[in-house]
Formats: sequence, structure tokens, C-alpha cells
Amino acid sequence: MTTLVISSQKGGVGKTTVAVNLAYSLARRGWRVLLVDADPQGGVGFSLSEKARDAKGFFNLLNGTGTDDPNQLILSTRTEDFRLLMSGNADLFLGEEEPQDTPELRDRLRELFGSFSDNDVIVIDSEAGVHGLTRAIMAVSDYLLLPQQAEPLSARSMPRLLRHIATLRKELGDSTDTPRLAGILLTMVKDEDPISSEIEREIREILPTELILESEIPRDSAFLRASRAGVPVALLRPQPDNATKDFDQLAAEMEVRMNLADTTNQKESDEYTRLMD
Repeated sequence: MTTLVISSQKGGVGKTTVAVNLAYSLARRGWRVLLVDADPQGGVGFSLSEKARDAKGFFNLLNGTGTDDPNQLILSTRTEDFRLLMSGNADLFLGEEEPQDTPELRDRLRELFGSFSDNDVIVIDSEAGVHGLTRAIMAVSDYLLLPQQAEPLSARSMPRLLRHIATLRKELGDSTDTPRLAGILLTMVKDEDPISSEIEREIREILPTELILESEIPRDSAFLRASRAGVPVALLRPQPDNATKDFDQLAAEMEVRMNLADTTNQKESDEYTRLMD
């Protein structure tokens, strides 16, 4: 089982869109995927369905008001390998004060994610910022994916986010090499906009090449239509469009960055590349 946190320093960078569509694309590629909405705003539920919005979920389990078996709160979808754990009632857990990143909270999160070990990948949509609950989730996860909007204000926040991650890894010490940075994903890219193109170029020049994913997600009205329809963008049309292909490419790149091909849960790697014996 591999846990991947989708995290950002600020909101509005397409974090939930990335979480929903990447998780779905990974499932279409044959991985058993659980998408966890750990954002108190419940963005995944608003992106998918009314049933998802009203379901008990992640925060109920943290607060002890869910069920003795966390798997009972998982929602199935029409795609067999793609399942959901909604945010649930965040107010019961959060209360009036933001929860602190404590050893006890990290232990609770490890226990909770460990109960979902029958999945190949757990994709976690977290609240924006690196503090409190989000910081604890990052500390117990395997990989981080950082959506980065190709616009000036968002670009200026990236160094601060990277410093937060470096501080967290230093705090964890030599006992673990997690969380590992799977990469920075450029989002809302507008190739026809010179400012967007310039920001993209600057980011790719300033940051180490290995930190920036080759995949990028354009600003596309298809994502708004998919959110309104309550489906991943791949289900909008019978035939794959460019938005679908963008996430399929991202899923393929993330398989490599998360070393999924090295796991034993998937079929033998040569089973789908071999043409003849």
C-alpha cells in the first residue's frame, strides 16, 4: 500500500481536481485506489455527488463517531477499483480550535490508513497549508504531490512550501525517508497566455529538473463541467479528450515516481507488454 498526499500552500490551485482525476486514472490503469477527502471543506464530495457529500467519513473516524470498522464507510463506484472515503462531519473533530500535529494524532492516522491496506494506492486530498492536521497527514504518508498554479502569486508560495517539507523531514530524522516528494505538478497552465508561459518557464529553470513533473494540467472548462456533473473528467464523453489524456499521462508518470511498478500487488510487469512468447 502506498499513500499519496495532494498538498498545496494555498487554495485555488486545482488540488481537488488533481486528486479526483489522478485517483480515477490510476484505477483505470488497474490499481486498487482509495480516494480520501481529508479537507474539512469536503471538496471531493462537492465534486462528485450529493450522496458523497452527506456520507460519514474521514473526520467521523478520527472523532470516533463513525464505525468500529472504517471500511464500512468506504463508498463504491461504478469503477470497481476506484473507491471513496468522504470527509464526513469535520466540525465534530475540529471543534473551535485547529487540531495540533501531535504524536497521538499521527498514531491515529497511521492506524486509520493501515486499516485500508487492501488498496494499492491511497490518494489523500488535504487542506491547503502545512499545519495542524495536514502536517500530521504528510508526516505519516509515503509521497507528496504538490500542484502549482502557473501564476505569479502561487509561484512565490512554492519555496515556502518546500521549506516546510524540508523541516518536516528533518524533524522525522533518520528513522524514515518519508514523506518523499513525488513532484511538483504545474496546473491551470494557459499556453496561449504569455504570463502563464513565462511563469512555467521560470519555475522549470529555478527548481531542480527532477522536482518538476513532465505532465502538466491546463486550464480547461472540461474540469468545471465534470465537477458540475459529479464525475471525473474521463466520464464526460465516450471517447477520451485532451483533459482525460492529460491525467492518464500524469498517472503513468506517478506510477514511476511512486515505484508502483516494483510492488507485487500488480500483475507481472511484462504481462501487458509482451506481444509473443
